[in-house]
Amino acid sequence: MELSVAASLLLIFAIGALAQWVGWRLRIPAILLLLAAGFLAGPVTGVIKPDGVFGDLLFPIISGAVAIILFEGGLSLRFHELKGAGPVIFRLISVGVLVSWAVISWLAWYLLGFSPLLAALLGALLTVTGPTVIGPMLRTIRPKGKVRSVAKWEGIMIDPIGVLVAVLVYEVIIAGGKEEATSVLLFGILETILVSVGFTAIAAGLVLLMVKRRQLPDFLQNTLVLTLLLVAFGASNYLREESGLLTATLFGIVLANQSIFEVRHITEFKENLQILLISFLFVVLAARVDPEAFRSLGWTSGVFLLGVIVLARPLAVLASTGFSKFQWPERLLLMMLAPRGIVAVALTSVFVIKLDKLGIPEAQQFLALTLLVVVGTVLFYGLFAGFVASRLGLSNLDPQGVIVVGAHDWAVRLAKSLKEANVPVLLIDSNRGNIERARRAGLRGESGNIFSDEFLHELDVSDMGHSVALTANDEVNAFARNALQHELERADTYHLVPTKQDNPQGGKSRRMNPLFAEGATYRFFHDAFMAGAKISLAIVTETYGLDEMRQTATGLAIPMFCIEPEGRVRIFSAKTQIKPIPGATIIYLDIPPEGPELPAAKAKADDAPEVVPA
Repeated sequence: MELSVAASLLLIFAIGALAQWVGWRLRIPAILLLLAAGFLAGPVTGVIKPDGVFGDLLFPIISGAVAIILFEGGLSLRFHELKGAGPVIFRLISVGVLVSWAVISWLAWYLLGFSPLLAALLGALLTVTGPTVIGPMLRTIRPKGKVRSVAKWEGIMIDPIGVLVAVLVYEVIIAGGKEEATSVLLFGILETILVSVGFTAIAAGLVLLMVKRRQLPDFLQNTLVLTLLLVAFGASNYLREESGLLTATLFGIVLANQSIFEVRHITEFKENLQILLISFLFVVLAARVDPEAFRSLGWTSGVFLLGVIVLARPLAVLASTGFSKFQWPERLLLMMLAPRGIVAVALTSVFVIKLDKLGIPEAQQFLALTLLVVVGTVLFYGLFAGFVASRLGLSNLDPQGVIVVGAHDWAVRLAKSLKEANVPVLLIDSNRGNIERARRAGLRGESGNIFSDEFLHELDVSDMGHSVALTANDEVNAFARNALQHELERADTYHLVPTKQDNPQGGKSRRMNPLFAEGATYRFFHDAFMAGAKISLAIVTETYGLDEMRQTATGLAIPMFCIEPEGRVRIFSAKTQIKPIPGATIIYLDIPPEGPELPAAKAKADDAPEVVPA
């Protein structure tokens, strides 16, 4: 039975959402499930027929969706990340692209038998990596040093550059490979850059001017930015074919690095839209694959994939990091961070449509090869990048830093005490003023919305292993604990007990493991500090422990953190008390007699504290 257009669309979105959810639950790349689901729904069962559903709109829909994805990627790029790594990033998206292009093109010509121009086109399409795949990999590996910033910038900036190369090669193909090819390439690059920069300046300038003159209310900013993005993208493509993707990326970078207004709400909107578009694109593009194209792939295709991984990527990294301050372990890890993703598949699909119109029979083989490279690189790098990073000492497998959500006065005091005990600390707060004060105190802080996945993904948490949410908002605290569980281990994320009896996340507060002590709410700590409470440090010895600490305190003493001699951080809570060993440092709250008292604990058998030896 052939489905209607409306039914096909509903099925596509349903399949995409289900695949994303299953990928999240099983902790496997959703890209693999999306491709499998699309292939099953398309060529295997014939339920979804994208060309019949979208017709002539298929090409502009794919291009527009990729533009929005790249714009969202541009919004995540900050110029401060270029410090110390800028030259390597520039070489990776210039020299590295050329090396990858040359090697992959040669492999396609030598192994697969493509003509030189078609091999060059395939090589250009496969130079683009996968920003939507690199992000999750970086969160899993948590690499140290400059590798994280380099990989993120390369993964986003390389896409429009790879598209530019592919467009220029395609123009040479149209021209018949004549001697004018050199002029086509040179003028094409110059024209693309001028058009993209021009439309980026117009679009970004209009947004910033309207915001600065207060002519654009907050509730219209998302709508206007999305509209200007699509208009600039379309206008760029009209003047210079496929230059719109570079325009979209530059537009995002400009908005991300201006200081006139916050783009957090735009980022949040675009990241939700990005997930929807990625799911839609992968299902649709996989559903278009011709099974015959896969059957035509022989053993040489496997050798081609191996060459992309073990030859093209290492040579590109070596050429880009030569004469730089990058150490060999960092170079080796960069060689393990080049998965292909949605952009490669989408762009290949666009050029397959173009080649089909030219009557080139190898067109469908392009898409099959691209899907093979996408699946192969995601599996290879996903399985081995973490192992290589840990063996090279670039991935912290047991980080002990503490994320403190909330940068108000007493949270900053606690963070300073942790830093004094040589514990890495990261403060998070949506109030930029709070973060600026924390930075002036010598602490590391990031201003952003804890509800934003994009903000969390941008954080460098490579040395963080614990989190405590200390804001005045119970909902924010509970959400922060749940959100940070994706970055940290579940047992190492805590939040203050809610002020009300009901837990904001649905359960009863007595079922929680209250941070620091039973009944220690934000209001309790606020009143304690108003009464003159201080955060103190004590060193445990053979004759001085928790009991002695409580006896020498001016009033009520609440232990908060235990830092063991080897640097391991333990967090005190109501249900898990810690027995410190000699040499450990105890960070505790010393409340004077006139300070508040903790509410009487509701003792129950199952709530009895569990003593855990250090």
